[in-house]
Amino acid sequence: MPVVNVRLSRLKSSFPDYGLSEVIEEIPYLGLDIEDIDEREDIIKIEFNPNRPDYGSENGIIRGLRGILGIELGSPRIKTIQPSDKSIFVERSLEKIRPFIYGLIARRELLLSEIELTQLISLQEDLHNGLGRKRKKASMGIHDFDKINFPLQYRLEDINRKFKPLGSEQELSLARVLKETETGKKYGHLIDGSNLVPLLTDCNDDVISFPPITNGALTKVDTNTRNLMVEVTGKNPKSAKQMLALIAYELADMGFELFHLFIHSPLEGKVLSPNLEPIIIEVEAIQINDLLGLNLPEAKIIECLNKCRCDGLVERPGVIRCIAPNYRIDLFDSCDVVEEVAIGYGIMNLKPDKPSEYLDGNKESHSIIFEKLTEILIGLGFIQIVNPSIISRNIMEKSLVLDKHSVSELIWLNDSKNSEYELLRTRLIPSMINTLSVNIHEKYPQKLFEIGKVFRANGNSAKESWYLCAAIAHDNADYSETKSNLESVLRYCFNKSVTTPRVQLPYFLDGHAAQISLDNKTIGCIGEVHPQVLENFAMRTLVGMFEIDISQIMEILNLNKQSFF
Repeated sequence: MPVVNVRLSRLKSSFPDYGLSEVIEEIPYLGLDIEDIDEREDIIKIEFNPNRPDYGSENGIIRGLRGILGIELGSPRIKTIQPSDKSIFVERSLEKIRPFIYGLIARRELLLSEIELTQLISLQEDLHNGLGRKRKKASMGIHDFDKINFPLQYRLEDINRKFKPLGSEQELSLARVLKETETGKKYGHLIDGSNLVPLLTDCNDDVISFPPITNGALTKVDTNTRNLMVEVTGKNPKSAKQMLALIAYELADMGFELFHLFIHSPLEGKVLSPNLEPIIIEVEAIQINDLLGLNLPEAKIIECLNKCRCDGLVERPGVIRCIAPNYRIDLFDSCDVVEEVAIGYGIMNLKPDKPSEYLDGNKESHSIIFEKLTEILIGLGFIQIVNPSIISRNIMEKSLVLDKHSVSELIWLNDSKNSEYELLRTRLIPSMINTLSVNIHEKYPQKLFEIGKVFRANGNSAKESWYLCAAIAHDNADYSETKSNLESVLRYCFNKSVTTPRVQLPYFLDGHAAQISLDNKTIGCIGEVHPQVLENFAMRTLVGMFEIDISQIMEILNLNKQSFF
């Protein structure tokens, strides 16, 4: 979990009517954990959940505390964002690489202090790792506005183009930045595979940013900087806008006056940035009271929301409209609003009921088998992973597991708000390959396994099954090594051997793929991942993989009993 350092002296000065101990006692009731208090260093270390990136700075913590203490109620306000004539022009060629860019200008008379600069950089990294999904969905650059000549152009540039990157004393080609710098090695896979890469330049053709890798040295921000330009690029416009919104509130709290930028985009047209439209969610008062076991009137519910820095109003009798700042990425539906009401009401004020009955629990047979499988695979050198059950169609298609029959089995999400979470997975293979693809910068060999549910449409209902998928990735990974591990798993867990008749599968290499059969019934597949699949995921090493249907094995062997072990 990320940790933010907050000065104790800042807490004292921000809440002069409260003792420091009183303020600190309120911190856990915001859903935060106190990791350490060092009075000598004047620091309290606060651990926050990545789904609340607004708590990633001193200002964010103080903003939340002002609400819970009743000092400032309702959604935080930013004074009018001033107009400007500054623009960023976006080339259509970026459409399939990293097409979205947004930005703002921030001005003030005071120079940045060392502490403010440290806080901004720390918040930036937390946003990259959390909301930005390690810069894949979005990344941010903070620049010295006074060193930039507008308008800016966001375009594709030849990888041999040279510029002076941040932290370097010499000019490097974009290719060398990717190969030789720390950030290039770490994030280069996000744009790798082409001789053209994204670049943000000014009207003098000076490099402002090489997203999502690094900024140009020209616009370096330091303690001699007073005016800022912030740009956010990404593949996901929602994440990019939320990242920029959070920085907008942070800079406003630091005393900056904000100015708009015009974004001229072939995908979105002429856009005024930043867009700070709030999140609006409606929830019935009866749902709030039922879930919390309370009987709060509508006015009290709104008061609780106000203490959590959200606005609230009665939309119609019995229905509350929650209006939250758009950096609140944790708010999706009515249940999230109920949680806000609980925090505003005070977790300490909720009185639990003791259960009227006490029952002894036993492990389900599935759990016993999963524990045994996990123990065996870890003993074989595998690392367990856990992927979401909801994935994107793009990942399914890139892994070549879809055919006419399997498409008919897909279960789609209605009104999905994120293109990465569109449907319930029918196989574990796509998730596994995707996990390997985002870990190509880690050491090899890599041996991963996952035990998880898959879902298939069955008429008007859904069939759920437990699957196991294991993968071996290194330069010499092959069918024989993969099968050896499969046989060990089945022998030690089920005391069974299987047959592996050859079969052609689009996601496995021809001649190196087979069905896995137990008692003449197909329970899975095994093979070397097809080169086309590896290319689709920008992978450069060989991968062997097997996938088995645990639920079917248990049914065949009649293991749905507690006495299995």
